[in-house]
Amino acid sequence: MRLDVITSVHNPLVKRLHQLLDRKGREEQGSFLVEGVHLVEEALRSDAEVVTVVYDSERGLDPVCEQALHRRDSSVQVIAAAPAVLAKLSETKSPQGIVAEVKKPRPNWQDWLSSAGEGAFLLLMLDEIQDPGNLGTILRTAEAAGVDAVIMGKGSVDLFNGKVVRATMGALFRLPVFSQQLVEAAETLKRLGARILVSSVNEGSLAYDEADYSGKVAIVIGNEGRGVSSEMITKADSLVHIPLYGRAESLNAAVAAGVLVYEAKRKRK
Repeated sequence: MRLDVITSVHNPLVKRLHQLLDRKGREEQGSFLVEGVHLVEEALRSDAEVVTVVYDSERGLDPVCEQALHRRDSSVQVIAAAPAVLAKLSETKSPQGIVAEVKKPRPNWQDWLSSAGEGAFLLLMLDEIQDPGNLGTILRTAEAAGVDAVIMGKGSVDLFNGKVVRATMGALFRLPVFSQQLVEAAETLKRLGARILVSSVNEGSLAYDEADYSGKVAIVIGNEGRGVSSEMITKADSLVHIPLYGRAESLNAAVAAGVLVYEAKRKRK
């Protein structure tokens, strides 16, 4: 752990880290920024590859994060910086005075499939989820419900968008998330004996509490506007819906995902 102090927002390191606030910068550098005491602590206590921690020199390093750092090896660069520097690296209105640069996790889809073996699993497949808050909440709920992995389809919001990361509340560091072409992933899962349950209000769909969630199951949640694509509907073994008893036309995607994964866990007990 190396201690430095930075006072200028024009410092080359600060400029590089600032680029991580944009998707292009994250893709070029293969890293993303984590902001706030809780998320930095979660990153440090997980298997995440934390590169740099920058904290407000006037506030000092939060004791919880300091303890987590001491459990890490000395490869994490720790930097005290002026409040203006933290403001430069923050996306929130009230910065908590600490950010961390974390390398993007790159879980291997084929390795995961091999390790899944013959046992049961519960997956969540996301078909072009666009809202960062929805995606982050879905990941947080999935991890809380014990979902084994999440598969994000092409066209979804950037997994490492700051709003997404904050909404996960640390679940991103514990839950395998794969970016795959959903139709191909569904075909692969079906060859392994998995059943694809697609959230849809189409005629003939089952009420969510009537569906079979046993064994190898993947639940598909659709785009906030159009729902699940027609291509994914053709891959469904069952269509499931959540009944609406009021006048609302639909449920929020994150709420629907939560209802379905918790029903799946209840049934699988």
